[in-house]
Formats: sequence, C-alpha cells, structure tokens
Amino acid sequence: MKKFFAFALAALMTASMSAASLYSADFTQSQGDWTIEIKSNPDNLEAIWTYDSQYTCMKATAYADGSNHESEAWFISPAIDLSAATNATFKISQARRYGQADQISIKATKDGETWTDLELSEWPTGSSFDFVDGTADFSEFAGEAAVKIACVFTSTAQGGPTWEIKTVEITDEEAPVVEEPDVVITGAEFAGQGTSNTGSQVSATVEGVTFTCDKGYSDDANATLRCYKNGVITITSETEQIGKLVFKFYSTYTGDLDNEVVVNAKEWSYTLTSQARIEKVSVFFGEFEPVVVELDTVTVAEAVEIAKALTPEKGKSATTDKKYVVKGFVVGASSTKQNTWYLADQAGAYGEFQAYQCASVDADVVEGDFVYVTGKIMHYYGESNGEEYHNYEISGGALVHGEAPQGIEDIVLTEKVQKVVVDGAVYVVREGKLFNILGTQVR
Repeated sequence: MKKFFAFALAALMTASMSAASLYSADFTQSQGDWTIEIKSNPDNLEAIWTYDSQYTCMKATAYADGSNHESEAWFISPAIDLSAATNATFKISQARRYGQADQISIKATKDGETWTDLELSEWPTGSSFDFVDGTADFSEFAGEAAVKIACVFTSTAQGGPTWEIKTVEITDEEAPVVEEPDVVITGAEFAGQGTSNTGSQVSATVEGVTFTCDKGYSDDANATLRCYKNGVITITSETEQIGKLVFKFYSTYTGDLDNEVVVNAKEWSYTLTSQARIEKVSVFFGEFEPVVVELDTVTVAEAVEIAKALTPEKGKSATTDKKYVVKGFVVGASSTKQNTWYLADQAGAYGEFQAYQCASVDADVVEGDFVYVTGKIMHYYGESNGEEYHNYEISGGALVHGEAPQGIEDIVLTEKVQKVVVDGAVYVVREGKLFNILGTQVR
C-alpha cells in the first residue's frame, strides 16, 4: 500500500505504553463466572440476561411476546483483587439498540454495599448493534481486594434497550486526562426546528457559540440534529477563537467530516458530502496544532480484502476505524442509489466494490473515469429471500478524478497541512498554496 496524502486532524499525540491486564472477562464463548441478579421482573420473564451464541455476547432484553416489559437485572462480576494496583482503567466493548441511554449503566463497589456509577469515555448510541469500546477511570478502586462490577439493565412497558457486551477488562494504566470543552451544543438545542427529509435552516446558540445548518432537521425523539447531504454547517463564536471542534455522531458515520477538526478561527464552515446525525459538538477555545495523519491508498482488490477482514455478524455492518483512499475505474452506477458507483481495478471489469453515496468534488462521474475516493471501508453481511450476500464499499466520502497510473505511483505529501472546503470541494493548504487532494496546485 502506498501513502497518498495527509490531512490535518485535531489530536494530541501521546506516547504509547504497554499496559498489564489486572482482570479480564470474555463473553464471546459463555457467561463465565459472572452472576445474574434480578431486581424486578413483575411479568415473570423467563430470562433477561442470557448468553447469545449467535452473536457471541452476553445480551440483556426485556422484549418478549411482541412487547416490552418492566424489569431491572444486574450482571455482576466475581470479587476482583486489585490490592496490588496503584492505577487502574476500566474497559468494555458493548452495543445498545433501542431504548434510552439512562436504561443501562455500569457500577462498581469496594464493599458490596455502596455502588459508584462509572463515567465511560464512549457509550453506544442506541441506533445500531455496532460495538463501541469505552474506558473509565478506575483508580478509585486500585488497592482494593474485593471489587465488583455490575452491568445494570432496566426497561419499562413503554420501551427498553437490547444491550450486548463482549468483553470487560481492567488494566494498570493511568486513566487518560480528559479535556473539558468550553461549550457543548447538543442536538436537543434544535428541538422543533427544520424540515424532515429535505432539511431547512436550523440554528442554536449556547454561551456565545452559534451552530447553524442550512439543511437541517431536529430528530426530537433521539435528541439529535440531522444535517442532510450538501448542507452547510457553520459554527461561529462571538468572542473567543475556536481552537477545535469535536463531533459526536448519533449513529455510525462514514462521511468525510472528521470527528475532530482544528479551526483556530472565530468561524468555521463545512459542506457535507453525506448526511450526518449529530448528537453533540464540543467546542474548545484557544489554539491547537494539527497533527499529520497519512492515509493509505489501496487498490480496489486491496479494499475488498480489507472489507472481508472485518467479518460482521449477519444483519450487521462493520467499518474500519481509519479512513483510506481507494483508487480505481468507475465501471457502473447504481440504478437505485444516488451518487453510488461500482469500482474495479481494470476498466470494464466487474465491479465488486462500491463507492456508496460519495460526492464528487470536481466533475461529473461517468463510466471509465479513474477516481480516488476517501472514506472508511465497510462490510455489510445480509440476507434476502433466503440468500446471503456481502456488500463491500467505501461510504459517504469524497470522490475526485485522476489519471490512471502509468508506472508512476501515488503522490506523497508529508508536510503539515490544513484541510479546508471551498465551494463544497475538499482541498489542503500547504505553505500558503491551495492543492486538491491529488496534490495538484489549484491556486
């Protein structure tokens, strides 16, 4: 794989040190030695917490016979000896679909009587069964000899979640320092605004920071803001310079908007290449240094192999953690999906890989074009009419045209650069000059 170009991301590089595991529990094979304690089950459900052999995890649900039921059930660890530990960090891999965020919680106790809620760095959004990894500072329990952990599930007759847990671990690493944002704007701030399906102007102001989207819609039920494709997001500060923005998306987002964006200005605008469902944006004032992240450029065949390696469960999708640049020929267009093309390494070949809802930023796309597409690679494993199928794609990214390789490989830009959007197109600024993402100077 060749290195293609670098985008500036707002992140702070930290030294990576190996951490020793103090305790681990793997629920991909069984319930293990954890116990289940039913606190409330008025409808006498047969089970709430169970091991799911199909999806290889512990699962909690109170949905039975076509309805939700009131319940509370705790999934509790055995006593864990952390007496020799001086630092401790809690880690969990979990997924939640349906229900509300406050219907699941994770607690810990030193004495079996007083339970403390853990504040995780990341929780599942509730919109899919995609697993997320969350961490929490566990130093309060370092040095204790009989620590217990409880995963607490609750539901009501009106609704409840399905909660899945694969692994739990405690390591001896010191919990990372979490930066506190200066301003947080949540999706709930836009309640009642916008037009469904098409979007319209929405705006919210919190502590002198205004967030505007010209094609937005407030999803009040999920307290999120939908910003539709080709919509322009603008965030402006009345007083302080915005150093960086950190977006939290409600569901899996594979578009071109980064989770963290360095701004270093009082105003920032961005044109979306695909719809984004935003749960919140955290605003940090000040000055931040961008850090170079090089994206790997891969052929279509290599992209297919990356997608196959993701191995999602049936009915689910899996997405790479990082973005790639996929290069290839356009060999066809979807007849049902807008801005979706089939790619192959040879012109006219069968297209096994899709550029799914990827916006072209420089020209119309026609069959035979050689293109570069940026985004995360995804694998969806489905079934239709009894037949299983797999979709391999790069989703929601930016597509640009290029010349087919003639023995000269990809351009490498290793300098620090700033990612910008001009008239909806993605560019980078380097030494005061404007380049498109193929490295060609345009201004």
